[in-house]
Amino acid sequence: MIDGYLLNIRVFNDVSDSKGQALKPLEEAAEVFGAWQKCDDMRYATMTIREAFREDLIDECVDTVQAAANMLAAVGATQGEVDAAIKRMDERNGDRGRL
Repeated sequence: MIDGYLLNIRVFNDVSDSKGQALKPLEEAAEVFGAWQKCDDMRYATMTIREAFREDLIDECVDTVQAAANMLAAVGATQGEVDAAIKRMDERNGDRGRL
């Protein structure tokens, strides 16, 4: 089991509180699903082929995290606000038996 990840995601230089910026995490999340589907389809392929699809899936996941971080920056969220949101998320997930 993995306890978590240490992520140091830099945000883009130019972000805006716009519809386009808000839609980007959704677009990236859809790409995660597409990459997962391809990876899942390659379940029985050679290790070399599977590894390439797995790497693409991981890349898409990180792109999604960056898109979310960009949105946080666009609305001016502080580190304290993000930390508080993470704490609330952990509490919700704990209450649901996920953590």
